[in-house]
Amino acid sequence: MSQRTAAAYTFAERGWLLVRNAISRERAAELEAAVDAIRAAWPPAAPGQVWEMAGASRGSPAIATHTHDAAIARHAAEALGCDRIQLLQDTVLVKDALVGGEVAWHQDHTYTGYLTPASVVSVRLALTPDDAARGCLEVIDGSHRLGLIGDVRALSETRVADALGAGAAKWSDRIVRLELAPGDLTIHHCLTLHRSAPNTSPHARKTVVTRMFDAACRLLPEHLPAGGAPYFPTDEAGHLAATHFPLLYSISDR
Repeated sequence: MSQRTAAAYTFAERGWLLVRNAISRERAAELEAAVDAIRAAWPPAAPGQVWEMAGASRGSPAIATHTHDAAIARHAAEALGCDRIQLLQDTVLVKDALVGGEVAWHQDHTYTGYLTPASVVSVRLALTPDDAARGCLEVIDGSHRLGLIGDVRALSETRVADALGAGAAKWSDRIVRLELAPGDLTIHHCLTLHRSAPNTSPHARKTVVTRMFDAACRLLPEHLPAGGAPYFPTDEAGHLAATHFPLLYSISDR
């Protein structure tokens, strides 16, 4: 972008950003109803696990409208300080009341490290109140500057592995709990260490996550499992094709 925004400076320093009232409460309620409709058609999560539906926008016009919302994508572009943003994936997450699962400390780049540079974000929209009791997101402030911890394990894991283990204790003074109201969103860098506690409340926590990346990123096919490359078509320069990974925002369209 021609001028770096305050959001970009904050994001570069902290590795995360919070946007209050990104959408209206009414719109959040509509999206919650769409999530409930999707869930009704699928089996529940195993006890203690988060219910997850990747690519939910393919079967839900309401979720698709949010996923492709240029105003939301602009927040991501401003955070990354880039001119163009593409969609990597959308996911619906539900932590059921009382049994919703814990998610260990991890970096998203462990699982999306097939893109370089590491200029990918997760945009999390709260559809319900998202507080400590419901197992809200926690981040380690500034941890994106540590670089990748461990190896890239793209498309090869079924569970999130704990990246810190007992070592998490030394970061206790830098943990930030991101509590949200419906319609608020957070953006975190793919290298930011984050986790969430179990949902111990009598209410479910419902979230739509949209993963977006700087369109200048290139594919590292060697970081994909065998047979994975055909699912990530690129142009001659190695950028992911917009036919499969839609362009959500471009500064030239402003």
